Amino acid sequence: MSPQTLDTPRTADQAASALTHWSTLSLREQVCQLVVMHASSEAFGLPLAADKLEPFLERYPIGAIFVGGEVIEDGQNRYEAVHERVRQIQALSPMPLLVSADLENGCGDVIPGLTPLPYPMALGAANDVNLSQEYGRACAREGFLAGINWALAPMVDLNLHPLSSNVGVRAFGDSADRCSPLVQAFVRGMQSEGMAACAKTFPGDGTDYRDQHLTRTENRLNMTDWRNSCGRMFQDLIDQDVATVMTGHLSLPHYQQFRDPRGLPLPATVCRELVTGLLKGEMDFKGAVVTDAFGMGGIRNSHSHLEASVESFIAGHDLFLWPDLRVVDVLVERLERGEIPMSRLEDALDRIWRLKNRYCHDPKFHADASTHAAGGARRTAEAGLTLLWNHDRILPLSPVRHRRVLLIATTPYDKAAERFHILADELGKRGHAVEVVRHISPEELEQREPDFDLLLYCVERQFHRPLGAMDLFGEDARNFWAACMFGREKTVAIGFGSPYLGPWYFEPAAAALNAYSSVPDCQIAAAKALCGEWVCTGTMPVAWE
Repeated sequence: MSPQTLDTPRTADQAASALTHWSTLSLREQVCQLVVMHASSEAFGLPLAADKLEPFLERYPIGAIFVGGEVIEDGQNRYEAVHERVRQIQALSPMPLLVSADLENGCGDVIPGLTPLPYPMALGAANDVNLSQEYGRACAREGFLAGINWALAPMVDLNLHPLSSNVGVRAFGDSADRCSPLVQAFVRGMQSEGMAACAKTFPGDGTDYRDQHLTRTENRLNMTDWRNSCGRMFQDLIDQDVATVMTGHLSLPHYQQFRDPRGLPLPATVCRELVTGLLKGEMDFKGAVVTDAFGMGGIRNSHSHLEASVESFIAGHDLFLWPDLRVVDVLVERLERGEIPMSRLEDALDRIWRLKNRYCHDPKFHADASTHAAGGARRTAEAGLTLLWNHDRILPLSPVRHRRVLLIATTPYDKAAERFHILADELGKRGHAVEVVRHISPEELEQREPDFDLLLYCVERQFHRPLGAMDLFGEDARNFWAACMFGREKTVAIGFGSPYLGPWYFEPAAAALNAYSSVPDCQIAAAKALCGEWVCTGTMPVAWE
């Protein structure tokens, strides 16, 4: 099925007529509207079997669903299957649903069959607000093909710690001066197409090397520095009317007064000070606030699933990402007994209804959505390419002087290692004979180096693939051990992930570039730059010297 032939999940007239005011719902139905369920996994979501779906939605008339893959893992279902799943759920839902997905770098990694865009740090390197706005449009247009109307993007966090394992190239960079205009443009592009954006993860990740998926983390900035960096990033988007904000399982110790029994500040997902006091109060955010997922170690190592679900509502959240469904009955009982003021629920529903009235509508299907996204991927990949150094003018490569190339794939991520054959093929088209290896020891490099005219290290370390700090370990680190011990004068390194690994480990190399992502377009752009067909104009969006 081609994108041009997809049917919409629900017509605009149906959506408008179905979205009656929340006050007409029963209390239990109202509470259910706060729930976001996973539609592609039963672990935190809806039944996959069609015969079980209708009775489930009758019992839990939820307000939103999540589809596709997650940030921490690639999606498995093609967009046609995701679209059909969304159509089925929308048809059975009493009211139009918000349909969310992690569209941080386009749709292709989380929904196969669509376009993977370079990660946002490539936009930071390009430093072009028009390109960033087109990127946001591309995410929205292709997302509509799967029935999505709410993108859990962009990542507003700043990469202030080089080993931040939850941020990395998901961030646009490390400076609010540079990144805020780009993030604002991304949101303008996305929301101008009719898709809700989500600024995440409040109060700002990236100062801590630890990952919220594994443990509770914190934003370590004092309040002056926070307001000039992370706080500014969020405030600028709030002033621009970003539709939603996602909180993280991280704290802001220099703001928070309350401490838990262990003497620790609460993570934002259960912290009234941060959500109601700072975000909704001081920063005057009028949109809907959604939690990050409750299956993460950053909240579950201190709160049970049910406890986190309840406490997040009390803290001021309007939508729960994959809560314990027992929260529905618990909140109904506590609201009825007056233990939680009814005004808290009314505030949440008002915000959800504004969101639904604006974004639960017919998707704007564009016949050229995938073509538009592909063009955006190419332009971002090329504009973001950054030349770090080119000693002795080893670049551009020549198929005469550099015919025999050993490409050393240095990554723990199997998908990236497989992708590096794209770069090998591109160089092959230009007259180079390329051999690809995954790992190489110093002993093997010493033996093999004389047989090659160029040693090309393709270094890729992404957040979450695998989980852990953003350095390389084991056999991949062994490649670093070998690097530049032999043949340094004919060594070129390209960073296809973390921008720091090239400067850290390849200082003696003849040349180094950063592409920030291993998606196909970044590899094609890298081949052009290596061979002198493209002049690198990107600049590092993070400090590294």
